[in-house]
Amino acid sequence: MARPFLTDESKRAFAAAVHAFEEGCGAELVVAVRPRSGSYLDADLKAGIAAGLLVLAVLLFSPWPVALGYFLLDPAIVGAMAALASSRSRALRRLMTPRRERRRRVAAAARALFLDKGIHRTRARNGILLYLSLLEREVEAVMDVGVEPLAATSAWQRALTGVAAALAAGEGGVAVAGRVRELAASLAPSLPHAAGQADELPDEVCE
Repeated sequence: MARPFLTDESKRAFAAAVHAFEEGCGAELVVAVRPRSGSYLDADLKAGIAAGLLVLAVLLFSPWPVALGYFLLDPAIVGAMAALASSRSRALRRLMTPRRERRRRVAAAARALFLDKGIHRTRARNGILLYLSLLEREVEAVMDVGVEPLAATSAWQRALTGVAAALAAGEGGVAVAGRVRELAASLAPSLPHAAGQADELPDEVCE
């Protein structure tokens, strides 16, 4: 069985990474980890329909005689089992959902959380939400207006790609938290930490 992404150890690692980030640059960071960004019922239905149609095709083209009742029962039973399997499998749900749609759902959920948690309310408008969605294995960074121009820098993009690559590879929470620590170095030259800078947002990972 795969180890959970969020454990007591990884939560401490993320909190330490956020603290290190805020000590290393002039931005405020919130890390959010979500099991998924949406219900994915549509993916389960797609899996069920695809499995049911496959069984129906096998029955239709079978060289052996098949009783008519099987044409009704078998596709329904196999389709229901496939839908149930999909509902319990992140891999199947990813397979049944185009990457573009997964990215859209993650981006929408991240922006909604950014507003819901009031990350845009810091005095310097320097809040950043780093949103990690586990089913999709996607990362979305939402930046307030005070730091948004820095999102286009190559240094930030490289550091963010490192976090995304670790999550996409299925690395554990502690390993991903280590990548989060590296984000501050990409912002420090343009946005150094100011003496006496207030810590307005929580360091603990947002679940």
